[in-house]
Amino acid sequence: MTTQAEDLLGARVTGADGKVVGTVEQVFRDDVDGTPAWARVRAGKSGRFVPLGSSQVTADGLSVPFDSQKIMSGPDIDAGQHMSAAQAEELSRYYGLTIPSQQSRGRQAEESGQPQASQQGTGQQAQSGQLGAGGQADSDWMIRQEEQIQVGKEMLETGRVRLHKYVDVESIEQPVHLYREEFEIERIPISGDERVSGSISEGVQEIVLHEERAVLRKELVPVERVRLRTRQVEQDTTVRDEIRRERIEVEPDQQFASNRPGDAGRGRR
Repeated sequence: MTTQAEDLLGARVTGADGKVVGTVEQVFRDDVDGTPAWARVRAGKSGRFVPLGSSQVTADGLSVPFDSQKIMSGPDIDAGQHMSAAQAEELSRYYGLTIPSQQSRGRQAEESGQPQASQQGTGQQAQSGQLGAGGQADSDWMIRQEEQIQVGKEMLETGRVRLHKYVDVESIEQPVHLYREEFEIERIPISGDERVSGSISEGVQEIVLHEERAVLRKELVPVERVRLRTRQVEQDTTVRDEIRRERIEVEPDQQFASNRPGDAGRGRR
């Protein structure tokens, strides 16, 4: 795989059964040629390893030729920041991959221009005290290591929201001004100077009374458009974890320190 290890961090890992296993949180390189060899996949709170040599990088992430159940059932290895040869062989056996022998590793190192020291040569170097930088033997160096954290990202479903339209019945009151007709009797006396012709007879007079009444009419009117959509909200957060760091201190031998000149006098003060 020629893809850079940094490009794989945070990539979504999909198994051969089409199920998403998790995201890549760490990439381990081969000790011989330095190419990306294994990827640690974060799936929830657990992590598993997948081989990169037989995997493919697609537009959706990293495709692994093993189903999700096979990946999640793999060995639970604590590799830290470096995967040992024994851990790599254990994973290779689990996935049925070819395990390179020590002889083939030595041949690869010779072809790459890195000579392999034989047991006899190593003994001669130890006896002769081959010196490195600063006039000290290479075996005098102590390597201090520390863990470094790499932060990846994964997309998780946090919830679902739906719109539901209901019909509510609401009582309303609308004031309206109406009028109605009522009858009244108007009487006007007739003076003696006025003469009214006619005989005494019965008569009928009729009028029609009216009144206004409120008439309701309902009309369906659109008042608002409503829809659901997502928006991205950026926020800064802090991730917390623990890393291990080696510390080297000088611890003098107390037996030899107490026998140095001047120690006895300082002890009596």
